[in-house]
Amino acid sequence: MSAKPEQHLKVGDWWYLPQQDKLVKIDEAGDISETASLDNLCQKALNYFLVNAGRLITRDELLSDVWGVRDVSDGRISRVIRVLRVALGDDSREPRYIETIPKRGFRFIAPVSEVILVDENTEAEAAVTDVPIVSAQQNSSRHRHWWLLAGAFLSCMLIITGWHYWQQSQLEQHVPFGRFEPLSSMDGLELYPDVSRDGRYLVYGHSADFEGNSSLILQNTQTLEKKLLKTVSTGGLRGPIFSPDMTRVVYQHLLREHFCELRIMTLNAKTYDVESDKLLTQCGLKSVGARMSWSPDGKYVVFPNWLARTESIVLQLQPADGGPGEELTTPPQTSLGDFAARFSADGSKIVFVRDVAGGTGQIWLLDMETRSSKMLFQPEHNYPGNVAWTVDGRGIIYPSGTNSLSVYDLASGESALFANTDSSPHDVLVSKDNRIFASIGRFWQSSIRKVNNRLENPIQSADDVEFAKRSEGIVQLNPHPDGPAAVLTSRSGGQQVWLYYPDGRQKQISSFTGQMYPKVLEFSPDGKKLLVLVNAMIWLLEDGKVPVAMTTPEQQSREPSWGADSQTVYFKLSHKGRWQIMQQNIAENTPSVFSDKWDFFQESPDGAYHLRHVPGEQHMELVYKESQDVIKLMNMPKFEFLSPRIILRENGVYFSKASGPDKVEIFRFNLKTLRVESTGVEQKYLGRRFDVSLDEKFIYQDDGKRGDIDIAELKF
Repeated sequence: MSAKPEQHLKVGDWWYLPQQDKLVKIDEAGDISETASLDNLCQKALNYFLVNAGRLITRDELLSDVWGVRDVSDGRISRVIRVLRVALGDDSREPRYIETIPKRGFRFIAPVSEVILVDENTEAEAAVTDVPIVSAQQNSSRHRHWWLLAGAFLSCMLIITGWHYWQQSQLEQHVPFGRFEPLSSMDGLELYPDVSRDGRYLVYGHSADFEGNSSLILQNTQTLEKKLLKTVSTGGLRGPIFSPDMTRVVYQHLLREHFCELRIMTLNAKTYDVESDKLLTQCGLKSVGARMSWSPDGKYVVFPNWLARTESIVLQLQPADGGPGEELTTPPQTSLGDFAARFSADGSKIVFVRDVAGGTGQIWLLDMETRSSKMLFQPEHNYPGNVAWTVDGRGIIYPSGTNSLSVYDLASGESALFANTDSSPHDVLVSKDNRIFASIGRFWQSSIRKVNNRLENPIQSADDVEFAKRSEGIVQLNPHPDGPAAVLTSRSGGQQVWLYYPDGRQKQISSFTGQMYPKVLEFSPDGKKLLVLVNAMIWLLEDGKVPVAMTTPEQQSREPSWGADSQTVYFKLSHKGRWQIMQQNIAENTPSVFSDKWDFFQESPDGAYHLRHVPGEQHMELVYKESQDVIKLMNMPKFEFLSPRIILRENGVYFSKASGPDKVEIFRFNLKTLRVESTGVEQKYLGRRFDVSLDEKFIYQDDGKRGDIDIAELKF
C-alpha cells in the first residue's frame, strides 16, 4: 500500500518535511518561501513516487498502492499527475520531476537525497549530512561538492537563525501526526457523513455537482464496499444519520427556495436494502445542508431548521416516529443560526455550532433537562463544520486549523491540540470504538476568466487570467488595469495575501499568524489599498506598509466596503444582537456609528449614489447623493443574512441571479433606464464571485469547477 517518507529529503529544488508531510522551498534566510499545496490524494501519489524514485511505476501499481482499488479511471490518474506537475513547476515535454513512459507508466527522475539532522550541539560542519537516495543521472564530483556546500549553508541557517519550522516541530513533537486515508474516493463531493456506533458503516451524500444528481451512499469502512440507497435528479440529499440500532436513516432533501424535507428511510437489518422511505417533517426553504444527530434512545432527531418568522436557523427536536417538533435554541439576529448538533452518549446534552456574524463559529452546549445553553468557546483559526464528542464524553473534538484537530476539555475549560494532520478536515466524526473520520478536500477550484460585457463592449472576447488558474483561493482584480491583483494563496506556508503586478512582480503584503481564513478582498477605488475580512475581523493592507487591524478579535464585523474617496471604510458591526453600520477614516483609530437603521451600506466608486438595506425589508434601496431620491430595487436578489454579490458602477448596479432552473446570469440595473438588463455573461453557480472593471467593458467571472471531497479515516 501507499508509503510515506519518514526522513527529511531534498527533492530537486524542494525540501520534503515529514512532520508536515509537505514539499517546501527554503529561502536564503532559512524560512519557508513556498509550499506545494496538494490535496490528500495528490500528496499520497507524490509520496509514493518519492519512496520509489527512479523506478518505473505502472498505472496498475498506482491504482493498487495509492488508491487501494482498481476501478479508478485513467482520467483520474492523469489528473493527479497533471496537478503534481503544476505544483512542482514541471513540464511534461521536458520533465525534470515526473517522466511519462508511454503505455507503461511513470518514473520520478528528480534527484532525491536524505537530509539527516543530528544533535544541535554538534559542530556546524557536521550538522547536516546529505545522503543521496537516487538520481536519474550520475552525480559528478562537482555536483557532490554542491550538495556539501548546501548542507553546510543549511546547517548555518539552522544554528544561527534557529529555523522556525524545526523549532516548532521540537516544541510540538509530543503531538501525534496523522494521515487521512480516503475511504470513499469518488469523483465529486461526498458531504455530511455519519458513522455507525461500531464504526463499521458510513452513510453520506454524494453529489456529482452542487445541484442535482445527488445520491445517498452506504459504505462498509472495512471492505470499502458501497451500496446506493437513493438517487435524485433535483436538489441535494444531505446530512444522513443512522438510528442507534442501524435500522433507519434520516436525511434531508433540499433545493433551497423551492422545497426542504426531512425524510426517514427504513433499512433491512440483514441486507440494508431500503424497505420504506417516508416524509418525517418539512423544513424551512432557506435551510442549509443538515448536520443532524439521533438521540441514543432512538426517540428524537435534532436538526437545523430555518424559520421564516425569525430569518434564522434554529435547532429543532423532532420525534423520530412523527409529531410536532420543539425549537431548542434562539440565536441572535446577527447570527446565521445554529447547526452541527451532536447528542452526548447518554443523551443528556447536545453540543452544537453557533454562527457568529457569518465569519466564525462558536461551540455551545445545551442541557436537555433544563433546555439551557451556554457558550463553551470560540475557535480562533477555524470555522468548525462539525464537532464530535470524545469516546469518554469528557471533551469535544473539532477541526482547529488547516491541518489540525483539537479537543476542548469540559472539566478544565481549556482546548489542546489533539493531532496534526496531512489534510484539512472540514468536519469530524468519532465512532464508539474511537475511530476518527472526516471529510477532506476542496469544494471549488477557482479559475478567473475575463469576458466582454456586451452592454458596454460588443467586441466578443474571453480570456483566462493566467495566474488565477491554480485554485488560489480568492482572486480580486484591481479596478485599474495597471494596478496589481490581490491573490489569497498558501504558497508561503499559511494563507497570505499577495499582490500580482502586471509587470510580473509578486509580493506578499499580509503577515497573518496561525491558520487564518480571509473571506473578503476589496480594493479601494484608487486601487492602492485593500480591505480583508479574516474570520470576523477587518484588516487594511497596502504595499509597503504594516497591516492595520480595523476591528478587534472580540468584535463581530462583516461586509467591509470603501467610500468613493478611498479614505473612508464602512462595515457592519454587531451591537447587542443587532447590526449597525460603522464609518471610519483610515487615518483615525476609532470608528463611529454611521447608521443604526440599516444592516447594509455600499457607496459607488464615483460617490454618486449608494445602496442600503433596512432590516426586515426584502429589497434594497438605491439613494442618489445629490437629490436623495430613493429607488427600491425590486428585480434584484432578495436581501438575506448572507448578502448577494453586488458591484456598483457609474452606469448601473451589477448582480447575479438565477434566470432559469439551471441557469445563472450576471445582470445590470441600468441607472438611466431604470431597467434590469442581461450582460450576456453566465455563471456556473449562484453565489460565485465576479467583478466588473471600472469602465464596465469587462467582467471577471469565476469559471472554475467543482472540487473533490472525500470521506477519510485518520490513521496514526
